Amino acid sequence: MLNIFRKKEEPYISILAGTEDDEFLTGKELRISAVSDVGFVRQNNEDNFYADGIGVKPKENCSLQCTVTTDKRRIFAVCDGMGGEAFGDIASEISVSALEAQAELIRNADKEDLSRAVNLYSDSANDAICRMTVEKQCGRSGSTLALVCVEDGFVYCYNLGDSRIYYYSGGNITQLSQDHTLAAQKLRAGIYNEEEARSSSDAHKLITFLGVDDDRVGLKAFEAEPIELSCGKILICSDGLTDMCLDYEIAMVLSEQHDNYAEALAEKALEKGGWDNTTCIVIEAL
Repeated sequence: MLNIFRKKEEPYISILAGTEDDEFLTGKELRISAVSDVGFVRQNNEDNFYADGIGVKPKENCSLQCTVTTDKRRIFAVCDGMGGEAFGDIASEISVSALEAQAELIRNADKEDLSRAVNLYSDSANDAICRMTVEKQCGRSGSTLALVCVEDGFVYCYNLGDSRIYYYSGGNITQLSQDHTLAAQKLRAGIYNEEEARSSSDAHKLITFLGVDDDRVGLKAFEAEPIELSCGKILICSDGLTDMCLDYEIAMVLSEQHDNYAEALAEKALEKGGWDNTTCIVIEAL
């Protein structure tokens, strides 16, 4: 029998309650929804997210919904502390804290220098996680990174690990990120087909992530081709969603009318089992 730490009917806590930053409430260009849910099985939430200035350490199920203008580069990210690794929750918190500290560097970088700024951030987050593991003598720890910048109607995507970034438009869903797992590597090499890659024990063996580079050689995040957001939606999510839901099921939710798309996706993951923490950010062009 499952030990259920969270009942589905419990409401989400709004993390915008009490904020003094009216910018998140009065913008007119992008509608943002985000949620972090511990799920039905795990006791701790090892996920964390960054929503253009709102970094959270979600001890409880939390949600936000806001609109923002596009008068400057907007930054969003999901970080998933490695399940089963020591201090994964701290690793994801370090990743978000480092992003918050270097957000202006990323925000103000010229477009041709954006990937360099993102990789400078990922190196600093990686180094901080490695220092934490030495201080706590906990062996290896780490966090995924799925980061999106939105500027002038275009979306720039970067990732390390298996947290994903999708683009949904007109009934079609496309994965923009690249999974950095052993299974995905074997899929790209033609050793596995898609079903074998999904069901294999290699599916959760990460080959790169924040915290892996203890020799400080330098991490390079996967960079997708920029896309125009147009009338579509961008989804950033941890594997708590993609392990529970196939891409077509995610697309079905995004095709429907919801007041909060992130909450609707989290509820779908719970309906399918809720085996892991689930964190989603949905960016919707108005």
